[in-house]
Amino acid sequence: MKIRKGVVPFGILPLALAAQSAFAQQAPGDAPPPAAAPAATASSAKAPSGDGGSAQQVIITGVGGKEVLKKDATYTVNTLTDADIRRLAPISTADLLQNVPGIFAEGSTAGEASNNITVRGLPVTGGYRYAPQLIDGLPWFEEPEVPFMNNDVAVRDDLMTKRVEVVKGGTGGILYSNGLGATVNHITRIGGQALEGGYKLEVADYHFLRNDFFLSGPINKNLTFAVGGFYRTSDGLRNTGYTADKGGQLRGNLVYLTDDGRTEFQLHALKINDRTAFYQNVPFQIAAISQPGTPADPVRIDMNAVWPIGIDFAHGTVASPSNRHFRMLGEYGERQVDMADGIHPDFDIYTFKFSHEFESGWTFDGGLRHTSGSSGFNGLFTGNDTTTAARFNNARYNNDVLRFASFYPTATGVAAYTLGSNTKVADSAYLDYLIPFIATTEAKSTSVDLKLSKTVDWKGKHQLTLGAYLTDYSNKQNFQQSLLVSTIGEHPELVELRAIDASGKPVGPSVTSGGVMRLGFNGYLADTKVKGEALYFLDHWESQDRRLKLDLGVRHQTQRANVVYNVRDQVTDMTPAGVVPGSSADTIADNEILLPGANQYLNSRLSGTGWSVGGNYALRPNMAVYGLVSSSFRLPSLEQLNQLQFDPNSPGSKVEKIMQYEGGLRFYADTWDTQVALFYNKFSPRDQYVDYRDFTSSQCKMNGTVVDINSCPQVREFYRIGIQNVGAEVEVAWRPPAAKGVELRFNGVLQDPKVVDANYRTVKELRTNDVVTGYAFEQIGEDGRRPRRLAQVMLNLQGSWDTKSYTGLPFKPYFKYTYFGSRYSESQDVNVTLYPAYYHIDGGFIWDFSKNSAFQFHVSNITNRLSFTEGDPVFTDLKGPNGATNRGVARPLFGRTVRAMYTYFF
Repeated sequence: MKIRKGVVPFGILPLALAAQSAFAQQAPGDAPPPAAAPAATASSAKAPSGDGGSAQQVIITGVGGKEVLKKDATYTVNTLTDADIRRLAPISTADLLQNVPGIFAEGSTAGEASNNITVRGLPVTGGYRYAPQLIDGLPWFEEPEVPFMNNDVAVRDDLMTKRVEVVKGGTGGILYSNGLGATVNHITRIGGQALEGGYKLEVADYHFLRNDFFLSGPINKNLTFAVGGFYRTSDGLRNTGYTADKGGQLRGNLVYLTDDGRTEFQLHALKINDRTAFYQNVPFQIAAISQPGTPADPVRIDMNAVWPIGIDFAHGTVASPSNRHFRMLGEYGERQVDMADGIHPDFDIYTFKFSHEFESGWTFDGGLRHTSGSSGFNGLFTGNDTTTAARFNNARYNNDVLRFASFYPTATGVAAYTLGSNTKVADSAYLDYLIPFIATTEAKSTSVDLKLSKTVDWKGKHQLTLGAYLTDYSNKQNFQQSLLVSTIGEHPELVELRAIDASGKPVGPSVTSGGVMRLGFNGYLADTKVKGEALYFLDHWESQDRRLKLDLGVRHQTQRANVVYNVRDQVTDMTPAGVVPGSSADTIADNEILLPGANQYLNSRLSGTGWSVGGNYALRPNMAVYGLVSSSFRLPSLEQLNQLQFDPNSPGSKVEKIMQYEGGLRFYADTWDTQVALFYNKFSPRDQYVDYRDFTSSQCKMNGTVVDINSCPQVREFYRIGIQNVGAEVEVAWRPPAAKGVELRFNGVLQDPKVVDANYRTVKELRTNDVVTGYAFEQIGEDGRRPRRLAQVMLNLQGSWDTKSYTGLPFKPYFKYTYFGSRYSESQDVNVTLYPAYYHIDGGFIWDFSKNSAFQFHVSNITNRLSFTEGDPVFTDLKGPNGATNRGVARPLFGRTVRAMYTYFF
């Protein structure tokens, strides 16, 4: 008989009521938390509970028909409770997940959303390709890798989050789509038979204000409710000069349980409408290099010998009020862009779940989720062209004005003028390109998960699960770039470029229009519709008095995709009617607008089959060994489908194949918990491509003695890339008996990922003093190299101390130290650049000043550590502004931030 689960604390947002409405979700057959869970709401205002690493912690992710104890799992599983989330005070989903061994979140330096994570060295350039984010066991959107719509944009933990479970491999790849790396399940609170609620007010030193709330309880003895969410505004983690983050979510659920406990209905709804700033690279300079970096002798970035170029590493950004608004041209005509829209998910997510236990012993569980809405991406990327105005303008004269020589018969140079005041920019000031990436996505996703399960006795107990999964999703995108010219400083300003004659007088058309040099640049349109079906089977087998547990599973999945794809490759002059070309009223910023070309089509039908065998053997009641072998697959993602990333002459490479091996040990005691795992992953090579302009083509036009690269045909060449990785993970919790109330936790990863294959060519610019003088082909090799932006060593140390037993005060200080080893900017064997290891220290305290209320003070990056989490290679021909250094672009850690939180639970 099914027993109603206990309730856990909730989360919602009082101010969010004024903004958006939405509701939450709950996993099918949401497992009961440990026995104390019903009281968690009251205790939440007190010290954070343990991480649940004890032998009796219950998990529900990666489980077929029922929950299992963490110590009995045949796969690696990590958990973060609501108390952990509170203590860690993450600024984003990625920031939270970097506390899970094997996950690298790049410091969460993109902001509150659209960050990148990697799992155990799996090949990914960004996003969540192998780490789907589930809400209560179902994806909010079926495909986790979507360009400009990262899987974290609609997954925001708040007081409604009960806990987060992370399953790596094993049954994750059987029960869930794309769950071969790490399946991350964000589990929502549901109501109980007691009225409970909570409120949190959070402020930070960057004009951050956030309100969370939840309320849950009974409607009658069979029906319960829960509702909650958040609403937040801030000026941004970096100084944009305008409101950078604004919005929130509202979610709730109704749960009905029959008197006999055999049947349960759940209705969930979630509304998210949020805007967050997206932060990208900033320019830097280092001491001059004489030779390009090689695998044997890379360019090593030393943070003690790195200098900013105009932008403060800790809190600066190229975004500013000056470049917040600008216009773009395209097939739609003209539009105004507001960069404050940032990352803008606007989704409605509805979920229905049903569970029934039959008299025969069979249990049916069904889940239906439908998501619809849109996601915007307005991100400002930094060009690697920062130099003095004198050098920048000289390059623009040679590479741009001379391309339209007939418009400028008397021109001898270019000058920059500030917008509005029309003041000439000093030759010593810094100028650079800024590249807006503007994408709009309309998305729908429907997922249906149906499963039957039953326990059968035969040489032990078999929990058999047979499931069917159906999905239907669509994604319609419009992506376009632009090209801005801006000063680089504390408050970047757009500038107008004008050709000038020998006397310094502006002549001819403006080179830019409102600070925009290209009003419509690269991009694409894509309209993709995908349907899929999967069948899966899982046998959880317990024998030898439950000392031996086996998980045997298989999954077969199909995918049918229809894609219409248009590349922005049609050069079009969009000079307005009535404007005389070449006159002073004209601009060359609209002479070469790239419009969508002819439709390209893809109609594909693909399938994959995977299996997994895992085992867990209890050596003692508190000690077990486990291991698994799995053969998994990855069907093409929307990023691959939307951009036709397939070699038509290599049909077998569209489905990625992965072999995974893992073994580990778990040990639990009153004062010590340990989980150690060894793993090996091998990915079959999959299609990848490189696009370049063929400067040797007879179709190219000449710009003096240099090829006009934009007139050359675009070529796509395919190559193959695979990954293999061997590594070890460890997770430890220690509660020393001699120091009551103290808990130390440590997790770490040591890995050695390597690229397999990946040899191709591309085109590089040849420059002299920032003037492009020609082009050359460059052969690239990645075989045997470490994948880009991946560290071999990642460490996380946390400590907390409940001082009440010593001082009588309910005061709990805590700290967190994270360390990431050095990382290569790219896995290529040319211009090899190694970014340094870095550490990050956070800390604070929680003071439970009353039974129901608490105050928390939290400081992130206490030491104001400055380092880069990612960056481009450093090139020998890209000189710093003074000509005596070399320049680059990279994304730095956020500087020190201070937050304070008040929470109240009843």
